[in-house]
Amino acid sequence: MTSDPASVLLSQLARHWKGLLTLGIVFVVLGTLGLGAVGLFTLVGVLWFGAILIFGGVLQIAQAFRASGLPRSLLFLAIGLLYALLGLYVVSQPQAAAGALTLLIALALVLTGLLRLLLAWQMSPVVSPWLPALTGVLGLVLAGMIFSEWPESSAWVIGLFIAIELLLNGWMLIMVALTVRRRASS
Repeated sequence: MTSDPASVLLSQLARHWKGLLTLGIVFVVLGTLGLGAVGLFTLVGVLWFGAILIFGGVLQIAQAFRASGLPRSLLFLAIGLLYALLGLYVVSQPQAAAGALTLLIALALVLTGLLRLLLAWQMSPVVSPWLPALTGVLGLVLAGMIFSEWPESSAWVIGLFIAIELLLNGWMLIMVALTVRRRASS
């Protein structure tokens, strides 16, 4: 006898609903704290990004030395050095790095906003285009807000986005936990 995948998933999630609920609550608390400390969350986020670059660079450099007989080992070394040096720059100059990352975020919002508007226009003969159009316009508005306040916005944008992500993920986990608990008991 085989069980349908939805029943199996519900059963597995229901066994761990308390853990999901706890994790969701922790994320909501962290996200709420982050809304009150966006500058700190920006700094921590940028430093974490720099640490990841350094770690990745060290691993890549180690790979270059392990593969020293390969003709492309010099390229592994160059990539590793680039990662490590960029990471060191980010860690040593977090404000400048936050400024650069904030500009990249704003640019990504412009590009995705324009692409979503194009998608809405292309989808309009088939389905309602309001959601892609709305998300496209919101992306452009957010980008405009970031650009209009730059470089000052680099002190809060990254931290705000991290806090919002924590809140969204936390509430999602809470809703999943409560839903699977209710469905499993009925």
